[in-house]
Order: sequence, then C-alpha cells, then structure tokens
Amino acid sequence: MKRIHYGTLITMSMIGAISADAKADSLQDAIKGGTFSGGLRNTLELATQSDAAGAGALNNAKVLGSALTLDYLTGSYYGFKVGVGSETGYDWKIQDNDTLTTSGGENDHRVTVNTTNLYRAFLDYRFRKEITNTHIRIGRQGIVSPLLMNSGIYPMKDSFDAAVLENKDIQNTLLRVMYVTKWNMRYGDDNNGSLTQTSKSYHHPVVSLYLNNKSINGLNIEAQWLANHNDKNAGDPPIAVTAKDYDTSFLGLTYKVLDTNWVVGAKTLSANFENSANTGYWGALVKNTFNGIGVQLAYTSVQDAASFPGTLGHVPMFRAYNPGLQGEYFAGLKTTSIAANYGFHIPGFKTTIGYTSWQQSAQGIKHSRGTDLDGGYEASLRVDYKSQDIKGLSALMQLSYIDYNQNVPKDSLTVLRTSVNYQF
Repeated sequence: MKRIHYGTLITMSMIGAISADAKADSLQDAIKGGTFSGGLRNTLELATQSDAAGAGALNNAKVLGSALTLDYLTGSYYGFKVGVGSETGYDWKIQDNDTLTTSGGENDHRVTVNTTNLYRAFLDYRFRKEITNTHIRIGRQGIVSPLLMNSGIYPMKDSFDAAVLENKDIQNTLLRVMYVTKWNMRYGDDNNGSLTQTSKSYHHPVVSLYLNNKSINGLNIEAQWLANHNDKNAGDPPIAVTAKDYDTSFLGLTYKVLDTNWVVGAKTLSANFENSANTGYWGALVKNTFNGIGVQLAYTSVQDAASFPGTLGHVPMFRAYNPGLQGEYFAGLKTTSIAANYGFHIPGFKTTIGYTSWQQSAQGIKHSRGTDLDGGYEASLRVDYKSQDIKGLSALMQLSYIDYNQNVPKDSLTVLRTSVNYQF
C-alpha cells in the first residue's frame, strides 16, 4: 500500500477549507477562543499472590499511581482546530519490590508510570455541513473502536499518530476511516525502570474501516475491519504481543425489543493471519430489567486454532461480554457469565455483581501460550459512581476472586482495583 503522508492530507484539507468557509474569524480570535481542559486520574490496585498461569500483571500487585492531563483546543478558524495535550504520571511507590508482579514483585507497570508525554497533538478540520457532515483529524490522538483503541482504565493513556476521517452524511450512520502510522505507548521507553517497551512505528500503516448504523428502530449495528500487515509484533500482552501480519473483523448487533425491557445481542469476530492458523469467536447475550434490577446472561466461544489477537492498543478486548477482569479471547475457551446490576435509587450510582465460568479445550490450552482456564471461574463486584453534585468527579471499584482450577499450591487470585478521577 502506498503511504499517504500527513502533509499531503493537510494540504488537501486546507484547499477544501479555503473554499468552504470564507467567513471564519481571525486566527487571533480562534486562539483566544480556545478552551482548556484536563483531569486528575488515580488508581489503586491490590492483589494476592498466585502460582496460576494466566494471573499475569495482576498477580501480587500492590501499586498506586496518578496522572495529570492538560489539554488545549483552539476555536475554529476556517473550519480548522488545533489540539494539544500532555500527561504526567506519578508512582506513589507503595510496592515493596519494584520488579514486575510476574517476576515475584509487586509492581503492575500499567499503574506505576513516571514520565511526561505529549499524548495529543492534532489538526482537526470540519467541513461545512451544507456540503458534507464530515470531519478529519490528523496527528496524535485517541481512538475508540472495537478493534483499535487507546486505554482509559489506568492513569496514563496511550495514543496513536493517525489520520481519522468521520462521515455522517447517511442518516443514522457513522462511517470512520482510520490510517495509523504509530502507536505511542503510555509506558514510554523504560521510563520507570521496570519495563522496556517502546512505542511502535508501523512500516506498513494500520488501516481500519468502522461503521455504526441505527436506521432500524431499536437495532444498533457495528462493523469493523482492520489490516495490520507488519512483520514485527504489534500488540500488547497477554496474546496480542504475537499479533502480526493479519486482518481482523468485527460485527456486533444489539437489539432492544420494542415496547419491552428485553435486549438481545450477538457478535462475531475473525482473524486471518498470513503465516499462522486463522481463528475467531462468537458470542450472544440477553438482558432485561426487573423492578429496577438489570440482569444479563452471556456466552462466548473461541476457536481452538489460536487466540484472537484482541483490540490493538492497551485494551485486550474492548467488546467483552463477561463482567469480570479475565479475558474471553483465548484459544478454545468457552465463557458463560451472568451479571446483575442495581442503582439503589442513587443518581449516578450502579453496582454490578457477576459470575463467570470457563471451559477450555486441550488444543486451546496448547495454542494459547499456556493459559489454562478450564474449570475455573470468577466472581466479581463492580461499583460505578458519577457525582451529580461535583461535575467531572467519578469513581470505579472492581473486586474479583478468580479460581484458576490448576494443580498448583496457590491457584486463586483476589484483586481490588479502585479509580477516582476528576475531569475539569
């Protein structure tokens, strides 16, 4: 594929802008009319020690990290806006051992990042709506989609150097084209001394197409295709670290039965690799609300040949159906889950309890880098709160007990993860 340089795209957009809006304000007014925003993000993670394969970075974690983000977006000038943003992470050093949890220490490097990053730096152009409901963003930015997204779970965020074109000309339809040349990792380049993981520049840019349609009353359709034709590892542990030279696809359907509280959903995903076995998985869910209590039942099944490569970015699988922390994308894994939520009539408050059980084939265990979840289960509690009195204040608490059902001395794991964030 011939590479399109950012400069070419910017020049094309400028030509369209000059002809599209000759009545824009002055550049000085656009700068003065810009807006500042930011946030303070804090995450505490505590976990017991486990000998089970698959416990990963959560194993024995004892960490507290924070991050401060500062963002500025100019006002519109001939349809253009410029955005920049920085983030600074801080490790509160509550761990006794700074080595990774998987090496017997207490440090989960996803929380304890000490660095300052330029995580936003983009040029945004919005065409006149009389011509087309389209805008393009070029540069360093966040992206959220089922197969490609930056993480928002931990204090620091990753980002992408990309060109993203969005169009809404078709009624009730969003079309998005993504052209990614680099993944900027929140870890930086061994910035906290515990992990060496540099940002990844793509020799062959990652290309993705996304569609969201709501034309049929009650039905939400999502579809995405992504091509990652690079010959070096392009992802994040536990499984996407080996993901290279592949195409993935996603189709998700969610239907709210009219005049009822019933919601049904289904998804199917596939991954076609150039030099290894293809794989994929499917899932279904049904949910309803009874006297203010929401109940959901879900099931997913992954092919034996290989694990699904997941969502590209620091998010193993964005469109998971199960309510817990453990992933559902490992080879040969069948996941059955039930969840119930209730708000206790408190505005902005929701509590969700869940139970997830696993069955995994012998071939699946063999092809999933040794991850063995067969016969295991996870019991989880999640509490979400968004303050109605203090704008921008939110909190999240996740508590999980995972029994891996493995023949090791400590085959279970208990995890507590709490985040308190303030956006201003």
